[in-house]
Amino acid sequence: MHCFISVPSQAPSGFRVTAKTSTSITASWQLPPKYARHGTITGFKLFYVKKASERSPAVLTYNDTSLTGLVSGLDKYTEYEFQVLAFTSVGDGPKSSVVVERTKEDGEI
Repeated sequence: MHCFISVPSQAPSGFRVTAKTSTSITASWQLPPKYARHGTITGFKLFYVKKASERSPAVLTYNDTSLTGLVSGLDKYTEYEFQVLAFTSVGDGPKSSVVVERTKEDGEI
């Protein structure tokens, strides 16, 4: 029986982002459903961009199966858009839906 490796057909599930400080946000996600992985998930890419920005998103790549990421160096009290995808040795799966989160104000706990 041949094991056919392809790219994941679904994005990671349970994608959430949470403002930690005025300049950082944490993201968390779960593996895509087993039937949608199409091989071994070898990592994740976390995309982020300032909301309404004309710039391309920045990408953090995790070459392992960590299910959390920290985005730091962000602007204070600013909304950002986040997406995540899973990849196999063959390539990238689809991106998740966009999740928007705002960094905290200075002094906010």
